[in-house]
This record gives sequence, structure tokens and C-alpha cells, in this order.
Amino acid sequence: MEFSAAGAERGSPGIAMTAPTVRSNAGSITGAAIKVSARDVNVFYGDKQALFDVSLDIPDRAVSAFIGPSGCGKTTFLRCINRMNDTIDGCRVTGTLQIEGKDAYARNVDPVILRTRVGMVFQKPNPFPKSIYDNVAYGPRIHGMAKSKADMDQIVEKSLRRAGLWEEVKDRLAQPGTGLSGGQQQRLVIARTVAVDPDIILMDEPCSALDPIATAKIEELIDELRTNYCIIIVTHSMAQAARVSQKTAFFHLGKLVETGATEEIFTNPRDTRTQDYITGRFG
Repeated sequence: MEFSAAGAERGSPGIAMTAPTVRSNAGSITGAAIKVSARDVNVFYGDKQALFDVSLDIPDRAVSAFIGPSGCGKTTFLRCINRMNDTIDGCRVTGTLQIEGKDAYARNVDPVILRTRVGMVFQKPNPFPKSIYDNVAYGPRIHGMAKSKADMDQIVEKSLRRAGLWEEVKDRLAQPGTGLSGGQQQRLVIARTVAVDPDIILMDEPCSALDPIATAKIEELIDELRTNYCIIIVTHSMAQAARVSQKTAFFHLGKLVETGATEEIFTNPRDTRTQDYITGRFG
């Protein structure tokens, strides 16, 4: 279904409905290497099908936003990338999903190792009941990434700096991570994620439980991290998708309706369903 000028004028008379403004300096995905490639991905929970034939390429060193109404399949597809759906009884995934050209669902792929390469930040901050230092050191310690205490100290500091948290916590690393504010906890979780040097960072509505000031800090952090990582974010906020992403994919009723550069999706969508959603007509 093509979007046309006539379709743009639907809606209640006298009510102007416009898409959020995309940042002019957000960057481009033109020429970017493909990090994740999905073809005809279907997901079933028992007899119920949640995703239908999703085919999507996700660029490296960029932020890709998944948008759409609740229950449309955004998080389900996100969880396919690091195989978190494997932990759900009765869940079945078909189709192909490749990371850097390699099948993420091949029999010789260990999901635990895969998840070190594909980190995930959840909706609600979930620091471990450990010190700030031990939260960040947890992954590197398990995977033997540090040969000495000095090596670990360097990893912890570097990760906290990348998460924009070092200056706020450097004098209290021995204190519990759970004692931080909500926004600080989320940045601590991001520091814990980058500490194992992943290739991809998945974020499932990382700002939905945060206040506007903390949200702004997380968004600034996402923009900084994209220079080194492939970042995929699920968000219900159209304004947030417009601010932080370079590529946007719109899901509806378990199907990928359309995808493209964020500026194109928000200013010239091809499908009227996309136009209706981003301008607030439904969702």
C-alpha cells in the first residue's frame, strides 16, 4: 500500500497530526556494513504465531529502532537476535538469522557464548545485588578477560566511562549498585553490558522507567556508543526513535510493515499504516 498526499490528509478535521522531527545530525546508514540479516523469520508460541516472515537487514555502528503498537512483535524479534526466546517453553523460530554472515541458530552455536556477543539492556534496570565494581567486573571475570587486578580495574573504569558514569561513582565503587538512582542503575547495566566487549547491544525500552533527565542522558549515551557498536532499540516513543536512530522498522500485528532510514520513515513513509502510527492516529 503506497502512501500518498491524499492519505496524509485523513483524520479528524481541524486536528494537525505530524510526525516527530528527526535530528538533522543523526548520521546516515548509507554504505554501512550489515551486522544482522534476517530472512523469513517466523516465531511461534505453541500454536500461536507471533511473527510472520520478517526479513530485515540491520547496519553496524548505527542505531536501529523498532517501533509499533504493544504486542506487535518488536520485542519478540529483538529476542530472536540473542536467542532469548530459547528460554521460553514451546517457542519455535523458523527462517534464517545471521550475525556477520554466520547462522545464529546453527547447531554448533552456543547460545550462552552468543549472548556475550549480543548484550541486552532491559526495560527495568536490573543491577546485581553486588557492588558497583563487581557489577561491571562480573562478565569479564566469568570469561577470564582480565589477567590481573590491574587489568580488571582498567576494564571497569573503561566501561563506566563509556557509560558516562565514571565521574559519578569513581569514589564509591565498593557501594551497592542497587543504591544508585534509576538512571544511574540503567547506565550501570549498560556499563556491565559493554564490559564484555559485545558486537551488538539490544535495548528493550531502556528509558520507559526513567524520568526525562535520566532519559536524556541515556539517549546521549546511545548516540555515543553507536560509533563502536550495532545498537537495536525497541521504543514506544516516536520522538525517541526520531532522536536516536538512523534506521527504523515499523511492526504491526506480527509483521514488518516497512523499514528504512529514519528520516524517510518519519517524513515520507510508503505505507499508510506507518503514517497513521507515527502521527498518532492509532497505537
